[in-house]
Amino acid sequence: MIFNKSLSTIKRLSFLLVLILTLHSCYNDPQFLGNNLIPEDDIYGVKTDTLFELSAYTLTQDSINTFLPTEGILGYVNSEIFGSTKGSFVGRYLPSKSTEGYGGPTAKPDSLFFFFTPNSFYGDSTIQLTIKIHELNDTSVLWEPYNGLKSMEGKYNPVPFLTATYKGGSQLKIPVDTSFARLLMDSTALADTKNFYTKFKGFYITCDDLPGFGGVAYNFSTVNAYLKLFYHYEKVIDGKDSTINTTKAYSFSGSRFLHYQHDHTRANSSKAIKYLNDTINQDTVFYTQGLGGVYGKIKLDGLTQWLDSMPVIIHRAELIIGRDNPTTITPDSVVNQLVFYYKIEDSWAGMIIDQQFRNSTKNNGSLRKYSDDYNVNITSQFQRILEQEIKDRSIYVFPSSNSTISRAVLQSGSSSRKLKLRLTYTKLK
Repeated sequence: MIFNKSLSTIKRLSFLLVLILTLHSCYNDPQFLGNNLIPEDDIYGVKTDTLFELSAYTLTQDSINTFLPTEGILGYVNSEIFGSTKGSFVGRYLPSKSTEGYGGPTAKPDSLFFFFTPNSFYGDSTIQLTIKIHELNDTSVLWEPYNGLKSMEGKYNPVPFLTATYKGGSQLKIPVDTSFARLLMDSTALADTKNFYTKFKGFYITCDDLPGFGGVAYNFSTVNAYLKLFYHYEKVIDGKDSTINTTKAYSFSGSRFLHYQHDHTRANSSKAIKYLNDTINQDTVFYTQGLGGVYGKIKLDGLTQWLDSMPVIIHRAELIIGRDNPTTITPDSVVNQLVFYYKIEDSWAGMIIDQQFRNSTKNNGSLRKYSDDYNVNITSQFQRILEQEIKDRSIYVFPSSNSTISRAVLQSGSSSRKLKLRLTYTKLK
């Protein structure tokens, strides 16, 4: 009986041993971690490093492509930190082509209006904004894609064609003198856009600056800014004279762009950006701003040490950027998503490959509200820099939205809550 019990125990132990060996042989360690191969003979050689040296700086943008936009802002906001931002709109207006004209020589204008309907606003909508519409005198400004930040001086008639005030509400409706409407009602111009543009080159729609800090900016779709003509003409129908009342809209469906002006000198001197365009002296924070304002430059200072350690395989490179929350008069514009770009030979090459591969930046570079920081996977980009496929040892930081007021103050490499790069890697033997 004792022998049988011992034999039974031995059988159970043998079965357990076989089971363990079977499970171990069936277990396949993940071959790819962060899209990189882990050597089979060094499975347990994966290490983590969080001491990589980084520094961050703030630079101003010199150009932005706002050609043929679908939306943007019109307004003026002055931030204690970023200074002032003014949003304007430039475009050519044209009705749809028609061989029928306006109905013949009996056509007469009844009224003409300029309509502007915003989608939303940033700031204080109770502030009265003075909107001015100028006629363009130089159409060449409409053909350069990167005119978004360039001066408009000399490109338009400084005497406003229309002036109106706007204080929130659903729609701005500005009456236009019917003498201008009569000029528009040129039937030959409807059939030939070149004829139309010799007379009507387009509009520059802007606003006056506002005093103090704060302000208001209206986000709008470009289809919601247009001219609308109400007119009538006589027509014989069934042998009787009839009056036809109708309308024609002049939209900015052709050449157009958004124009943004930034003046960082208007910030509060005690809260303004320090070391702007200085990539030597590092502040405890750095900045990024939409609409062609400022952007961040993160230098991978610790790269030299890692180059000396090659060959190294990076399984995951995770950039963690803390958000700073200064107290200001202007409302907070929380940037929910950061996007990261890189350069090749000092020219913009596009978004980093880690954000491109996902076809969406939604889950890479987003704000983690529980820790108040941004987390972005830069594994592929870092590996390419480490292998010297990309020579520039920096990554550039922007808000994901470039059509709204969006600004962020971020922790740099010299902050107590440091900008951090967490690396998971294997050192090849």
